[in-house]
Amino acid sequence: MSNKVNIPVWSILGVLGGFPLLSYLLSLMLLERTFFYNLGLDFFMVFWSLICLWYLIQILLIFKILNLSNWSLKDIGYSLNAKKTLYLVTGYLIFAFLLFGLVEWALASASIDAEQLNSLSDFSNITPKTSAQRILFIFTGLVAGFSEELVYRGFAIRSLESHKVNKWIAVPLAAIPFVFQHGLKSMDQFWWFLISGFVLGAIYILCKRKLVIPIIIHWLVILSALLAILQVLE
Repeated sequence: MSNKVNIPVWSILGVLGGFPLLSYLLSLMLLERTFFYNLGLDFFMVFWSLICLWYLIQILLIFKILNLSNWSLKDIGYSLNAKKTLYLVTGYLIFAFLLFGLVEWALASASIDAEQLNSLSDFSNITPKTSAQRILFIFTGLVAGFSEELVYRGFAIRSLESHKVNKWIAVPLAAIPFVFQHGLKSMDQFWWFLISGFVLGAIYILCKRKLVIPIIIHWLVILSALLAILQVLE
């Protein structure tokens, strides 16, 4: 692209600083679950609906920033056309709902330990506990996996590289805001997301910046959370 220019530094800082900050502020809702329950609302459904909307906004903002610099998705590693993207999304949904069916069958076929179920209610645990929650989680995971890889691997690493930042320095620089993208976390979760950011970034680099590969891996990690509810089975 002859008219392509470097992504402005202010745009990079705005994304890598602003996106995690707003995500962190949104996560403060986790401390106010009782407020939603008192209103007769399902906190999980409200929270994850807002999270899904926020991820969609992030995608739109990245599109806008790329367009302003005459970049395309292909420039940050996403080269699938609309038809292939539809196949990719369809594959995700088929796998996700097969997993959903397995979880529903397991829950219907065994007794549930109420004490274990209650233990899944601490502020940092957002395991979907009902069928409706699990369905919403599947669609949120679809958007989240694409958005986070688009932002913290494709956009972050490639835009930093455009300013002559070494690729192996760009990986941790992108991984740190990726941690705070996930809001309130325990120290164990902090290290989990930091290491995940390093690993996904390295995969992106080693796979010649083909973004679809870390997207698929990210989706699989997200969907594994559906299985967490099975620990309540007796």
